[in-house]
Amino acid sequence: MKKLSEIGHSIAKFFDKHIVIPITRLVLKITNSFDKSSHKLESMLSKQSTLLFLSLFIAVALFIVVDQKILNLTTNSAKVFKNQKAEVEYDEERFVITGIPESFDITLIGSKTDLYIAEQSANHNVKLDLSNIKEPGTYKIDVEYEIGHSSIDYSVNPSQVTVVVYQKEYRNKSLSYNVINKDHLDATLEVSNVDLNIDQVVISGADFQLDKVATVEALIDVDKLTSLKEGTQTLRDIILKAYDKDGNTVDVEIYKEEDITAEVTITSSSREVQLNFVPVNKVPFGNAISSYAFSQNTVTVYGSTEVLDQLEQSGIDIQVDVSKLTSDYEAEVEIPKPSGVKQLSTNKVKVTIQVTESSEPVSLVLKVDALNTPKGWEAGAASEDDTQVLVDLQGAYNIIHSIKEEEIQAYVDLSELDLSNYSKDKPYYDVPIKIRALTANARLVNPVPKKETVRIFIQKS
Repeated sequence: MKKLSEIGHSIAKFFDKHIVIPITRLVLKITNSFDKSSHKLESMLSKQSTLLFLSLFIAVALFIVVDQKILNLTTNSAKVFKNQKAEVEYDEERFVITGIPESFDITLIGSKTDLYIAEQSANHNVKLDLSNIKEPGTYKIDVEYEIGHSSIDYSVNPSQVTVVVYQKEYRNKSLSYNVINKDHLDATLEVSNVDLNIDQVVISGADFQLDKVATVEALIDVDKLTSLKEGTQTLRDIILKAYDKDGNTVDVEIYKEEDITAEVTITSSSREVQLNFVPVNKVPFGNAISSYAFSQNTVTVYGSTEVLDQLEQSGIDIQVDVSKLTSDYEAEVEIPKPSGVKQLSTNKVKVTIQVTESSEPVSLVLKVDALNTPKGWEAGAASEDDTQVLVDLQGAYNIIHSIKEEEIQAYVDLSELDLSNYSKDKPYYDVPIKIRALTANARLVNPVPKKETVRIFIQKS
């Protein structure tokens, strides 16, 4: 009620200020221009009832002029609605449509009042009517838009679109799966198995779209699992996606005979992995490492089965700079986390190194292996002398006298050969000899080959 009273007061104030007072002033001017004989007219016009009826008449006249737009007292405004979606009508069972813009812009022009009403009442959806199309082909379609207000002008951008209509095709496709959000699992856990209840789906679309599809995957979302602990559980509401050979999604429809479910198994995959001591650089002249020891020789590694299988064979290398060792040494060192490993049971280990005087070298004759021969080529030693190399082993007495030939490999890497200038007349190449340790003790030895290269011949196979 208070609000209505305030509105009534405002209206009365408006009429008084803009109608009654101006009319009164006008009457006074008129009466002042007449002589004394006009007192009767002045007396009549000065009456409150006369002024009230005259004001009411003028107010009604102004209302009619404004309402019927005889005078345009307001300036038209514009309102733009961006990114509006289109409603497309077509035979979805037979056709696939391309060329429809993702969104449209609608511009409305009219008075602010009309625009406000239109903004509140309209959904601003444009329509594309393709229901009359019966054959594949290219068509120009006018964009339809209904505002529902005759007093408002509008425009749609674009106002016309060119669409291509394709015949819808259907194909069977094998269904695989992909586990997403795996990093949300605890580092000690992994999804070790997924068993889908179906292994095939039907995809539909235009021929050129279906040709792009390389795989159809069920996305196994870790975030949708009810439990992130070891065990097996059933996952429902699985999203299916089609991908091309580059991993990009392909816009096709995917059909399935029944709702897809997946039996998801979570396990803790771990393995005990050997730690390898790898000296970096050379021990100062006259010194040698006689032994080393870790506070623990293995570490528990958590990760995928594939990664763990590889690490079980190779172990984890811990590199230690020995270039300044002149006496026994003890320190805590970081255990590097190999690629693909989620977690280690410990990140550090203590290493103890015993240093002694270097002994007189021991010589070994090693066979030279040829590795990484280029595909389509055959390689061999140019002479008997090139099949082996004499190597001096430098290090602690107890180490170099216990090393056997099979603990150290001498080899040449033929993948580094430049065969662009190959000639049958000159099929020989001098290749650098490389030495590598194959055991823990061999890593403590400094092998020095008596020659730097061997000569090999190579020919096309």
